[in-house]
Amino acid sequence: MHRLLYGLLIFLLIPMSLLAVPAGATEDCEVSPAIVAGVRLLLTGEDATGYFDIWSPDEIACACIEIYYNDPEDGNYHDRVVTGAVVLLGQTGDPRAVPVLIDAIDTHPPQALYNLGNFPTVDAVNALAAHIRDENFEARENAAEGLRNMQAPSIENIEDGWVDALDAAISEVSAWIPEEPEEDIREYFVDALTNLQNLKQSAISTGGIE
Repeated sequence: MHRLLYGLLIFLLIPMSLLAVPAGATEDCEVSPAIVAGVRLLLTGEDATGYFDIWSPDEIACACIEIYYNDPEDGNYHDRVVTGAVVLLGQTGDPRAVPVLIDAIDTHPPQALYNLGNFPTVDAVNALAAHIRDENFEARENAAEGLRNMQAPSIENIEDGWVDALDAAISEVSAWIPEEPEEDIREYFVDALTNLQNLKQSAISTGGIE
């Protein structure tokens, strides 16, 4: 108990932006240290739930960004907390999550890649496509999962370059499918290819993009 309280106290004293954070990731983030500490406390549990019953998605996103970049390595349950923050951030739907999840590919590839699939953006598609041939089978698997689970953006949120990003991903997935050595992952990529093609068709038909 004393160790847990000590860890929370240390976290409350950490200044915002202690480490390099991607531009725009903390735009309009005004989360209090108390909320950050509260989210962190729940993340120390193995199967904690109820975050969205306590805090808003905006508060959770900002807290998770702060935790990912600034949680002390000697903090209580540090590895579990940071991994949980990556996953939880990916569930917020907050666009500020995308550059953070892309950063997190280096430290938590399965969680980051899988959760990038929740964000239908050019950067997310490009990041997932870049790991289609990853030597780590878990990274490939979650890149495939992210691409096959991605939903179409609303018409007003279709970005410039969206179809180009989809085309590049379609080309990369198509080329990789015959080379994928794991049968289960190959099936995920087949599903991903179908989804990418559907996303492109949806963008063309509903977004007026040629």
